[in-house]
Amino acid sequence: MTRLSISGPLTLLRKTLLYGRALAELVPILSWCNRFECEAQCALGGAERLVRLQSGDPVFPSAEPKPYASRVEARFARDFAAIALSWDVIVEPEPVAAGGTLIFPDFLLRHRTIPGRQWLLEVVGFWTPDYLHKKLALLRAARIANLILCIDAERACSSDDLPPDAVVLRYRRWIDAREVLAKVELR
Repeated sequence: MTRLSISGPLTLLRKTLLYGRALAELVPILSWCNRFECEAQCALGGAERLVRLQSGDPVFPSAEPKPYASRVEARFARDFAAIALSWDVIVEPEPVAAGGTLIFPDFLLRHRTIPGRQWLLEVVGFWTPDYLHKKLALLRAARIANLILCIDAERACSSDDLPPDAVVLRYRRWIDAREVLAKVELR
């Protein structure tokens, strides 16, 4: 059984309605699971309440889950696949152990004909400093050999925050697939 724990808007202390609605968007996705149980501590009508859902409950299905978390990721995958004919782009590959937990990279770039030639690519575009700090700490703890970090240029992170062996590419609005291809072809 897989267990997923999500800490939500009450820990952020701001924009709670926005974050609460974003977390609520997970509920219709549950219908795509073979079996599920979901518990959520929610602020409803001015009081905290425990909401429980499980397989068989009337959960209206969502559209099929989107393969990409953002337009930046979708565009990168499309652009890279179009120019990197010797490489496969695998969305959300196997998780990686890091600091007693798991991280879920955005992409695995794997060469089609050279076994073992692969890169994990992580898109860092989230906007809270705390989230960015935690993400970078986990990536440093994972010690991933072939890691490409595509970091939104608007994010305030110094070189000291980054994993020491990572290839770092900063982007504005979209990731240059040709620049990524040049990096993976070099090694």
